[in-house]
Amino acid sequence: MPMFLGVMALSLIVASAIVTPAFALKRYFNCVTEIANKSGKLTLADVNSCYNKEFHSSHSSSSSSSTAPTFPANGK
Repeated sequence: MPMFLGVMALSLIVASAIVTPAFALKRYFNCVTEIANKSGKLTLADVNSCYNKEFHSSHSSSSSSSTAPTFPANGK
């Protein structure tokens, strides 16, 4: 019986590791959709804000890694 409980515990841990990112992705899309529907426009800053809210808030990384890339004005 203890072996069965160990296998059950391990399977629950593995299942939660798979399901949690899926919920974070759903919350990210909901955040982006809510902003777009509320204001009628969606900016890159809004997208980054939702991404940071859902994927970076649980990690203790430095804020320098979450800077947005800059693109030239002529698109090249």
